Amino acid sequence: MLQSVVNTFNSTHSTIHVDYSVINGDYSTAMTARFAAHNPPDVFYVDSSVAPSWIKQGVLQPLNTYIKKSKYDTTKFYPGLLSAFKVGKTIYGFPKDWSPLATEINSAMFAKAGISSPPRTWAQLTADAKKLASSGAVPGGKPICLPPDWARMLAFVFQNKGSLASVQSPAVTAAVNYYVGLLKQGLAATPTQLGVGWPGEALGKEKAAIIFEGNWLLPYMKSTFPTVHYGVAPMVKGKVNGNLGFTVSYSLAKDSKNKQAAWTLLSWLTGKKGMTLWMSKGLALPSRSDVKAIGGRKPFLAAGPFAHGWGFPNFSTTITVMNNDLQAVINGSMTTAQMLADVSKSLKG
Repeated sequence: MLQSVVNTFNSTHSTIHVDYSVINGDYSTAMTARFAAHNPPDVFYVDSSVAPSWIKQGVLQPLNTYIKKSKYDTTKFYPGLLSAFKVGKTIYGFPKDWSPLATEINSAMFAKAGISSPPRTWAQLTADAKKLASSGAVPGGKPICLPPDWARMLAFVFQNKGSLASVQSPAVTAAVNYYVGLLKQGLAATPTQLGVGWPGEALGKEKAAIIFEGNWLLPYMKSTFPTVHYGVAPMVKGKVNGNLGFTVSYSLAKDSKNKQAAWTLLSWLTGKKGMTLWMSKGLALPSRSDVKAIGGRKPFLAAGPFAHGWGFPNFSTTITVMNNDLQAVINGSMTTAQMLADVSKSLKG
């Protein structure tokens, strides 16, 4: 699909020819080898989770000079997504697309429990889960499926005005305790406890009535569980709206031999024209506020103004610590305070 977008670029830019190449296998490992050999692609994907590391290694070209010279308007990007590829005021990439989390519900189970609409707040989430449990609307399952994964729980942290910068704060502690509390009260279960691989499968197999997943759920449900009726609503709200932005940038290699041409490509792909063309393929959400998504994505797009890019310092080590410790907190072999102390230490490297 991206090849057809590249073909359009090539046909409209006679002085530049782009060769599109797919990197198979582990992308991060392959790119690290290319960086070390000083032979990376001119323009490439950077996942928000690895952006801090690659910026620190000095392998990404700062874009501010190009932005200023070509008067490129960066204000159309959702700020939380763009900030995933920034250090201070220096920009190292533009988000090409993204997905946040939303609230997905099993419509029939909600009807059976006498609930007329998806939960919009933490209080409603708890109340709906109790109704689903007491009405027996989820036979052989649980009202909610919650994975032991900070890629879901961190949204709740942001909703409680918490942050990773102060990860041992009362706000973060309370958010963790709410998330884990749903599991400990029997109102939620992990995918493993439900005998499934991930929450989408729990929704599809009708093992859970409520999950929190991204835009990727829609094609999965359509192809795998076409007869299961479900609804999509904006992510629940705590004290404030908070969500994660799973995003990838197009960035320019510091070692590129074709920087001006690469900038022309990068700025076109992430500009209104290129992104509109990419959105027409129906795979993801626009990271620009002036580009429309295809139908059925409105509850996801609602998160644009307050989504936080998914990524943090020392990512690969820290996410392992986070999720191992979260599983231990759920199991009762570790306290929330102990987990947050571990996370704080790992974030500092």
